[in-house]
Amino acid sequence: MRLRPAALALALILGLAAPAAATADSAARFHATVDGILAQPYQPDYVPTGTDSAFGAAGVLDTAPAEDYTTGSIPGSPDAPAWPPWFTPVSFTSGDGAPLLGELGLHPGTAPAVVVVHGFNTHGYASVIRWAAMLYANGYDVLAADQRDYSFEYSAGVGYPAWQQTFGWKESQDVLAAGRYLDAQKGVHGKAGLVGFSEGGQNTVLALALDHDRQVFAAGLQFSGPADQDTQIYSTAVPAGCASPACTYPSTDALVALVVPPYDMDVCTALTSAATLYGTDGFTILSHETAAHAQTLVSVPLLSFYSADDSLVPPFEAQMMAGYEVGNPIQATYEVTRGEHAYFFDRWWQQRAILLYFKAMLPEAQSDPAVTTTPTVQQTFGGLAFGDQLVPLTGASRAATDARLAPYVCDTTRGVPGLAGG
Repeated sequence: MRLRPAALALALILGLAAPAAATADSAARFHATVDGILAQPYQPDYVPTGTDSAFGAAGVLDTAPAEDYTTGSIPGSPDAPAWPPWFTPVSFTSGDGAPLLGELGLHPGTAPAVVVVHGFNTHGYASVIRWAAMLYANGYDVLAADQRDYSFEYSAGVGYPAWQQTFGWKESQDVLAAGRYLDAQKGVHGKAGLVGFSEGGQNTVLALALDHDRQVFAAGLQFSGPADQDTQIYSTAVPAGCASPACTYPSTDALVALVVPPYDMDVCTALTSAATLYGTDGFTILSHETAAHAQTLVSVPLLSFYSADDSLVPPFEAQMMAGYEVGNPIQATYEVTRGEHAYFFDRWWQQRAILLYFKAMLPEAQSDPAVTTTPTVQQTFGGLAFGDQLVPLTGASRAATDARLAPYVCDTTRGVPGLAGG
């Protein structure tokens, strides 16, 4: 239908006004939702009790959240639950052809959807099984998928050496591919939510930045994601504040040897190997992995949580993220006093936070009575409101964030990857 000039002018005016109105509405909903999450009781002395109802009749015991990235993520371990029968193994490819494996849970009919992003864990998506099951139990279609070259891919012969990890650059493209794969499934209703833990939190932010035109995702939520991967690695340097060639990274190297096939490389060797495969160098790889900067490209609501007693991601990284969200009405970062890393001490609170967030931030979830906000584990009572247990992120600014960015970990004379990447 062709519009007359007056009608066309009115359409243009309405078209220009609509985004501003939508932004105001989104900001109001975002802040109301965040306030509701902060008001929820958080018990840092959480005691797992009884079974996790997300697994139905299987009688899966609730466990301490820290087990999600230790024994609870190792298939066959006594505290590692099996995937519920309503999940199905799937395989798909990333944008560059890298094979990816995962588990997909689809409801009959239509449902809103969430992609769950694992962290730097040997067994990849097995470490987020409880979170995927919990979301499915509350009415969501769910995909928990590996990023490239984790244990399942390597064991299947579709990981190293043909496809290799990059600590976030290529992996964020894999997360975007997971969103596209989920979006293509029959019955998936609307754009997906995205929730990530640890390195998966970083890659959540990076993937949302790649999807800046909002073709795939409608909202993001992340826990303990590094604000800059190079700075994260440098925070483990021995001696602290070192310059090449004196730098060593024993704790990071130990993690890399545990997680990155073929399980015999240190961090700089792994970077060099991946860089050779992908036709670049380690400095350039890390320059693509500054989540603090990338969040300026994120056009959907983004909520980040950190812990001040985190033994893996230094608490200053919360300030780095906060520094680059200043002025954005649909982004917020909070740091709790006690929570450790990614899977915070209170599993009930973390489930409740995720469920409240996506119920409000995904339009299809808002209007779907089948989508609920009930944690699948029992609550440990006596906790104060989460918002009353926060560390103030004072002094956060873009300049302060950039001042914290570290030199290139494998050769400090080369400069700062985070600044080179913008």
